Amino acid sequence: MRTKPSALAPFFRSDAQGKILAAILLSSQPEQSLTTVARDAGVPLTTVLREVDRLQAAGVVTTRKLGQARLVAPDDAYPLAAPLTQIVAATYGPLPVVEDAFARLDGVEHVVVFGSWAARAAGAPGRFPGDVDVLVIGRVNQLDAIERGIDAGERIGREVNVTVVTPERWQAGDDGFVADIQSKPYLEIGTSRP
Repeated sequence: MRTKPSALAPFFRSDAQGKILAAILLSSQPEQSLTTVARDAGVPLTTVLREVDRLQAAGVVTTRKLGQARLVAPDDAYPLAAPLTQIVAATYGPLPVVEDAFARLDGVEHVVVFGSWAARAAGAPGRFPGDVDVLVIGRVNQLDAIERGIDAGERIGREVNVTVVTPERWQAGDDGFVADIQSKPYLEIGTSRP
């Protein structure tokens, strides 16, 4: 089956390839199982196996067996490791990095990525986004949310703009700002809505 190139990073063969690279290169774990990569990337295990074989053959990653599991890790000796990681962080990093940044913020009910980055991730054509827009839904300290956005931005090499709204404002949807977000592609952390 032929897949179309990524709208976020058209130099990748597919979004699956970009998501797999993000799961491997941006992980806080030094190595992880292929099953974990498949889960984190939201990609079938068979696709992960095929892509990891290609990446290993090119020297981008290393693998080893541990019991029944096959573990994968970035190969720091790969000459393009740093620039590749930077590209992956800017293109496929926002979702996992934003999820990680806001996971333990008190009072968060939902986190939504919207705007041009979400539109590209949903396949809409256009120029590469200059920033990532994040909507935090809940009763949170706005300063804490903004600080987490700054930290996430440093990790992905893109400015992360954070807006906080109450759950009631998000649910009502009658506010112009919220209605605009809900009428366009957005990605809720952990799920997607094209």
